[in-house]
Amino acid sequence: MRRYTILFFSFFCLLCFAFEIRMPVFDKDNSIHSVYSYDHGDKREITIVFWDEDHPNPFIDLVYDIYRFFKWGRFYDIETFFVLKERILFKDDFCDSQSYNQLENLHNSAEVPIDDFERTDKNVVIYVSTWNHMFSNKPLAGTNYISFEKEELEGTRRDVEKIYSWKENVHLKSSLFLSLSMIFLGILTIYLKNKRKEVTVIKIFTTLCAVAIASMNADNVEWLIVFGLIFGTIGDAFMEKPERFIYGMASFLIGHLFYSISFGIKFTVPPSWIFIVTFAILTILYFGVLYRYLVGNRLSVSVYLVAIGTMFSFSFSPFYKGIYYLRFLLPIAGGLFVFSDFLIAVDKFVKRVPARHVIILGTYFVSQLIISLSTIF
Repeated sequence: MRRYTILFFSFFCLLCFAFEIRMPVFDKDNSIHSVYSYDHGDKREITIVFWDEDHPNPFIDLVYDIYRFFKWGRFYDIETFFVLKERILFKDDFCDSQSYNQLENLHNSAEVPIDDFERTDKNVVIYVSTWNHMFSNKPLAGTNYISFEKEELEGTRRDVEKIYSWKENVHLKSSLFLSLSMIFLGILTIYLKNKRKEVTVIKIFTTLCAVAIASMNADNVEWLIVFGLIFGTIGDAFMEKPERFIYGMASFLIGHLFYSISFGIKFTVPPSWIFIVTFAILTILYFGVLYRYLVGNRLSVSVYLVAIGTMFSFSFSPFYKGIYYLRFLLPIAGGLFVFSDFLIAVDKFVKRVPARHVIILGTYFVSQLIISLSTIF
């Protein structure tokens, strides 16, 4: 009985040792998002989610990303291997490569004995050996590595695909449909605006698509983004009536406060220099372009400037948390919002902006769409 107990304990330990994944430092932008593990009894399934994978050729990479988005329903790269007794099974993601940018002979199967892996005091080391995240038990010569040790979540590869692929996740599939609907309705709104048609209802439905996207994916503090989008929708209705401009501005101001609080709690508070640079630029624009035309509106516009400047500053928060997509997209969304609202002020108080509906509404809709999609990441 004692012998069987020892054998069982040894087998259990072999299946439950810790991993340390090492990636080249130069590919850290595509680092590990999360790690999932599932115990099948006779084997342990390990699924690793990377933020992205980048083809060595940047021109091909764009096409490759589009291909992966429609082929697999995601930009994330997901790889899986299995831990068996005394060995690790790589079904199609092993490559003993000679170069990280290798393009041939990538997807290979292999059963590698545990003893063939490098060990630290507590971990088995697995190297990422290629740009598309194949694995190996050997490092590449002359390459500096960075280590990743992630807390393992429970789930199979199938479970993981249901989280990250829009083809498997009904919320992501619905979000894609709503995103396309918002783009269509936004274009329709701009077209009808140029034709001097009544667009209040269509414009509201356009931003309601963003509200729906955020509502389906929001969790905890992300509901503040939903509230921000709702106030944006209310502001859209007011903005269609010139005499209710101040109410529209107040609605958007409240929305910016919700955005700022949400970004700060969900991600982090960006460094002070971001706020200094943002408000320096906005102050120059305010006094250089708008101030002398704002007779009777200086206080309200100044208060709104503080609100949108704060939101824009907080939109840089993902950059300091390593959130792969949002670290670029959310600042773009904040910048587009500032640009759109600045042109609204110029158009209302200074002079008519050429092609104002295309520029103002186009940048505004893109901004709200990106902000709503931020609830997914």
